Parts: sequence; C-alpha cells; structure tokens
Amino acid sequence: MSSSPPIPVVPGAWPVVGHVPQLVLRPLAFLKSLAGHGDLVEIRLGRKPLYVATHPEVARSMLVTNAHDFSRSSRTAKSLRFVGPILVATRDEPHLRQRRLMQPTFHRARLDSYVSSMAAATEEVTAPWSPGDAVAVAPAMTDIAVLTMTKSLFFSELGTDAEAALRKAGHAILAGARIASLAPNLYRWLPTPGNRSLPAARKAIHHTIDAYRADGRDHGDMLSMLMRAQDSAGRTLSDDEICTEVLGLAVAGIGGPAATASWVLCELGRNPDIERRVHEELDTFVTDLPPTPQVIAQLTYTHQVVKEALRKYPGWVGMRCAVRETRLGEYTLPEGAEVIYSAYALQNDPRWYPGPERFDPDRWDSKQGGGKVSKGAWVTFSAGVYKCIGDAFAITETVTIIAVIASRWRLRPLPGHNVREVTEATHVLPHKLRMIVQPRTAQKRQNAAV
Repeated sequence: MSSSPPIPVVPGAWPVVGHVPQLVLRPLAFLKSLAGHGDLVEIRLGRKPLYVATHPEVARSMLVTNAHDFSRSSRTAKSLRFVGPILVATRDEPHLRQRRLMQPTFHRARLDSYVSSMAAATEEVTAPWSPGDAVAVAPAMTDIAVLTMTKSLFFSELGTDAEAALRKAGHAILAGARIASLAPNLYRWLPTPGNRSLPAARKAIHHTIDAYRADGRDHGDMLSMLMRAQDSAGRTLSDDEICTEVLGLAVAGIGGPAATASWVLCELGRNPDIERRVHEELDTFVTDLPPTPQVIAQLTYTHQVVKEALRKYPGWVGMRCAVRETRLGEYTLPEGAEVIYSAYALQNDPRWYPGPERFDPDRWDSKQGGGKVSKGAWVTFSAGVYKCIGDAFAITETVTIIAVIASRWRLRPLPGHNVREVTEATHVLPHKLRMIVQPRTAQKRQNAAV
C-alpha cells in the first residue's frame, strides 16, 4: 500500500494512562474537540493507540464504502457475551445470517402491529401520575421501553410468563450491559442482578417457544416472526438462538428509545413554542387514545422533534476494527487498528449542522428544504452492514410515547434545575431530570400556547 502521512496524535496524553482521564471525566467535550486536530486522529488508551474518525467522509468510508475492511470491535462482543451471541454483538458472516433472518421482524408491514404495544406501555406507566407530581423522567421512559419490548415480543397469553420474567429482567440486563461495557471479562463472573435474572428469563422464554410451537398459530408478534424466519436455504433459527435474540432485543431495544423520549420531554419543557406546535398537531390528529398507526404516521412535526432529539443526543461512541491493512481518507491503518466514531460529536459539529446547540425541529422540515445533510454526518443508527436493524421501530416508539404523554400532560422543568448531559454505556442521558406533570384539560389545550 502506498505511503501516507502520519496520523495526527492528539496532545494531552497522560503518562501510562494516555487519554483515559479525558474520556472518563469529560467524554463528550473531549470527543467534540478532536475535529480540530484532523479528520482522523490518534488518541491513547494507556499505551494502546485508538483512532477517531472526526469527519463524516472518513466515518462513512469506514462504515459503508470500505466496510469490507472493518468488522465490529471484539470489545462489543465481549461486553455483551453475558447475554449470548446476539445480533448487536456478532460480526462478519454470523452477523449477516442473523440479520437476514431477523429483518422481517422489523419490516414496515409489521411495524404498525407494534404501535398498540407502544401506546399501552406508555399508558400503563403514566397512569399513576397525578397533577403536581415530580416525575423522574429517564426511569419512567426506561419503564415504558421495557414494557414496549416485552409487549411487542409476546402478543399471546401464552407468553405471559415470559413477558413477566423478561420485564423483571429487563432493567437488570440493561444495567448489566452498562457495567459489562466497562469490565467485560470480569462481569460475567459477578453475581449481579442481571446475571442472576438471566436463567429464569431463558427458562420462561423456552417454555413460551414450546407453547407457541404446540399452538401453531402466527400471533403477529416478534416471537412468532423469529420462529418463522428462514434464510434463502430454508434454514431457521434454533430455539437457543431465538431465546438469545429475545434477550438481545431487551438489551438493544430499551436504552435508546428511553434516552430519546427523555430528551424530547426535556426539550418540550425548555421550548414553549415547540411544545405548542406539538400540542396543536396532537389536538388535530389524536382525537382518541390510544393513537392508531395511521395517526402516528400523520404526526409530521412530532417526527421532526424526535429526529432533532436523535440528532442532538445520539449515542456517543461506536467502534470498528480493521481486519486488514487499509486506508481511511489519506491515512493508512494497520490490521487490527481500532477506530471509533462519535455520532454525538459529528451531529453537534457546526460544519455539518448550523447552530448545533439549538434544538430546532425545523431543520428536518422537507417543505422548507430541510433534512439535507452531508453523507456520514447522520449516524445516529450507524450505517452500512452494522446499521441498527430497529431504527424505524425506535422512531415510531418514541413518537408514540410522546403522542400519548403530550396528549394528556404537560411536563414542566423543576425551577432552578440545570440538566446536564451524562454518558451511560453508549447513550447520552439528561442527568437526574425531574419534571412536574400538569394535566392538559380541554381548556388547557385551547390555551396551550400560554
């Protein structure tokens, strides 16, 4: 391979530990600062080099154009191996096989059938709310996301035990994934709630699979789709693989929607004009609860609000590993090089998004020429062969959550409470966000702008 210039090394590395203090103490600010050093830069994890793609074209080259030269990092697989070889942790050919088998579960034709589960989960979690309550927003949204996933997996009463077991395990599994991302080799040996809850969840899921097979019907849920999935050679997922993917959906399908919904509610509380427009749209189209899939599809402005939250507060880090010597931009990378990209840094860069600090849903208004961004500058759900398979599900879920909540409630920020962005696993969350709930009566709906 032809010679290339040296990759710029970011200054400020500490002896022995490298740039670990910056990544631990202020990861978001640190990653945003790296673009000033080059399109592809080198930082240090201890003495080990780690490369960071800070330009959309470089990120896209790694994720899409030259994707055959990169694989998912082994760090991801290690951090999730306490669950098993799930889709979001597998690599290369095993990943492609699982992806093809699972793809129909998230087809648009199936997506509509999950909206009722999304709405029911939101109504169940918010039913105990009373006027004046101070709600811990992120935990409430996590509860909704857990319920949404379990209800979408099992429509039939045959799945009642599995739904209950997975609901109980969902929070523990999610917390386990966060801890395992920091200490993957140690985590699977620890007696954590996540590790303790997995055997019971696996047992209940296997019993449900047996019951579904004996019943023989397609219940229209995710489990039915996984059980009926076939590749081009007619091969299906084994029962163990189905069970593992059910658990994998609990890991992958909870944290993201919960974080996004939390940020949407936070931004509605901060921005009365945006909140008013959301309320006006909901009052026009959501004439009854729960909303139907057709109604959710009509909520154009609410979709823009959700997309802006996904732009401003996406996952903060993703990683790939070079499987052979390759080039990224003008630079040569050795085989085995680990490269990270930050959707958060790319999507909060003023070069690609003017005024990135503004929460501006109108930047996605296609009628005003919005929604046009540089290739590689929108990587909320990654891109290429490892792109999130459930992106449409996550967006529909978040829109449905907001539609149900904002049709009934206004959430006001606690006076004097400044919301900080914090990282948790790969997500960016509003730290300890608490909001006061106020009912939207008919009169308040008429005066929503006040």
